This record gives sequence, structure tokens and C-alpha cells, in this order.
Amino acid sequence: MLPQTSKGSNMERVRRDDAIINLTRITVRPENRKELCQTISSLLEPLQREKGCLAYHFYEEDGDENTFVLIGEWETTRAWHEHLKSETFAILLGSINLLCNNTRTDFNLLSHAAFIEAMTRNRISAAHGAAPTA
Repeated sequence: MLPQTSKGSNMERVRRDDAIINLTRITVRPENRKELCQTISSLLEPLQREKGCLAYHFYEEDGDENTFVLIGEWETTRAWHEHLKSETFAILLGSINLLCNNTRTDFNLLSHAAFIEAMTRNRISAAHGAAPTA
């Protein structure tokens, strides 16, 4: 069983002003739940070993066994950029696209740096085959 998080719960404060925290909430199709959990669980260690990764966690949302939350914390903007270009992130994103309900996948960046959020949206849009946004 995965650790659980409650909707609306308080998140830990960012330890440094330049740290980047990303939150991804995904809803998997029930028939793909086990495969998604196995895939993401196998990626956690490589994600946590990426240069600049302060933390990377995978939680089951309380009250919905098919919705999960991924939370990553990155030391710097540069570390976040490198993560987005990594093979591990490509595998993670591919797994989410293949196994989840794309209409219920939310990517959020919890940071004061708006330009990084725009870059993330463009990367995700490109992976979904959509045109980049401004």
C-alpha cells in the first residue's frame, strides 16, 4: 500500500527560495492501476538519483485508489530543466500517457518562477501532440 495524501492537505514549505517543486496528479484506468504502480515505483530510485533532486515521492490519493500524486523537489531551476530532458522523465511521461486518463492528468509547478511553469506546459503539450502555448 502506498502512503496516502488527503485532498487539501498542507504541503511542506520549500526549504530554499530557489527550490522548484512539481506536483503531478494522475488518474489511472482501473485495469492499468497495478502496471502504473509498478512502473512508477521502479522509476523512483533513478528519479531520486538525478542531479539536483532533493526528493521525489509517489502517493495514492486518499479516497480514490486510482488517483495518485507525484511530488518532486529540485535544488535549482537548472536541475529541473535537466530533469525534463532526462530519459527517466521521458519514460515516466510515456507511462502516464499510455496508462492514464489524459483528461485527468494535472501537472503543476509550485514555484515563484512562472517561466518554468510555461516551459513545463509546453513540454507536456508537445508530448501530447498539442501545439505549445505562450
